[in-house]
Amino acid sequence: MIKKISISTIFTGGLILLAGGYLLFSIFKSVNVDLTNLIVLNTVFTSILMQAFPFMLIGVLVSSAMHVFVPDEWIVKIFPTKYGIGFLTAMFAGALFPVCECAIVPVMSRLVKKGVPVPIAITFMLSAPIINPIVIMSTLYAFPGQPEITLFRVGFGLIIALAVGLIMMLYRNDFSTISTDYDYQCHNDHNSSINHSCTCHHHSHNHYNNSILMKFRTMFLHAGDEFFNVGKYLVIGALTTSLIQILIPKKVFVELGSKSGFSLILMMLMAFLFSACSTSDAFIARSFINKFSMSSILGFLVFGPMMDVKNLLMLLANFKKSFVIRLVLLITILNFLFISFFTIIFL
Repeated sequence: MIKKISISTIFTGGLILLAGGYLLFSIFKSVNVDLTNLIVLNTVFTSILMQAFPFMLIGVLVSSAMHVFVPDEWIVKIFPTKYGIGFLTAMFAGALFPVCECAIVPVMSRLVKKGVPVPIAITFMLSAPIINPIVIMSTLYAFPGQPEITLFRVGFGLIIALAVGLIMMLYRNDFSTISTDYDYQCHNDHNSSINHSCTCHHHSHNHYNNSILMKFRTMFLHAGDEFFNVGKYLVIGALTTSLIQILIPKKVFVELGSKSGFSLILMMLMAFLFSACSTSDAFIARSFINKFSMSSILGFLVFGPMMDVKNLLMLLANFKKSFVIRLVLLITILNFLFISFFTIIFL
């Protein structure tokens, strides 16, 4: 069992890193080392984090409130078993249940276990992180004066999610072999006192149900835990983005941006690896706005919430490998084709 690192340990480590960084900065400054690139790196990195963290914090608070106060059964009852109305519900339910992609796979698996058809559950999984009102607001804020980017992000997200769901209907005979034995067990790396970060809190925290105050306590504990678990991906993504912009010459970006197909694949790959939360990834995408084509930026904004490293790992924990591989390939191919085709027409 991997022991969970406490918040105090993280805080202490952060202070040590800051002190060490300041010491190195003072040494370099005293010997007249050129720190221009380091200062630019710090500016870009800090600006991304300062703008993204508030939206990520709002996102985890809303998600945690839903996690504690909204029973899974309520969400399941909303989804009809008929495909027509079921797909429409799945496409727009994320506006009512703002769950980011960091927690969407367990919700999707729960829907499947409760009898919601797999194609409908997949459509919800792909569309919810994009139709999330907090994600929409953060995207509008990240691209001021360019509301079309938000519209394209939402539009492409809904279309691709529906297309994936419809195509998955062709594999209905394979759904009986899907493994959903994960059953939302608490991860072993969670502290025993805050096992609330998975949906089994409905079972392991029944004693909280009699107290609203304890529910709020659980909500804030869950939010804090999720903030630190997800925040590291944003920090890594922001730092990597800053390093890329400092270390790679601008002419390389110009050449990559002129090759729309390659740049789109590259930005989709970065979205997958960065694994930033959908409530804050728009600020990372904005830093590439003058270096990559608009289709590439949209590829980052649409593909990232649908598929990244943490989502892939959770899918593999919930479903059979063959099903996950097929789903990931389908999502990737449709993202590339739809965004490439429609941006040629509209952009």
